[in-house]
Amino acid sequence: MTVQELASRFPEIPADLHGEPLLAAFAEAFDAQLEIAHKPSACAEEHDAGNHFYLKLIGPIDIYRYGLYDRERVLKEIGQLVEGHRSDPDGFARGLLPEQVARQEVRGPGCG
Repeated sequence: MTVQELASRFPEIPADLHGEPLLAAFAEAFDAQLEIAHKPSACAEEHDAGNHFYLKLIGPIDIYRYGLYDRERVLKEIGQLVEGHRSDPDGFARGLLPEQVARQEVRGPGCG
């Protein structure tokens, strides 16, 4: 996945990160997980694999977008994800998911 594809799929990634080489490495390293990642519903009671991938991979970037992380911190988080993946690609990717993962996102009562 390229940065352009990543930014198109996840418009919540701020434009000031698009030129970062680290974001390109992130997009390449987590291509398979980012292809199925999707933001969980606000009323989700159980998360599927795509939700977990979103929360662990895109979550820190989204926190930065809201101003709760500074640029330095989000780049550090992205760097740690990339380095973890480089050291053990298969093991790291498996570690992004808890033992029990719903087949699909389960929404709570009254959630449309």
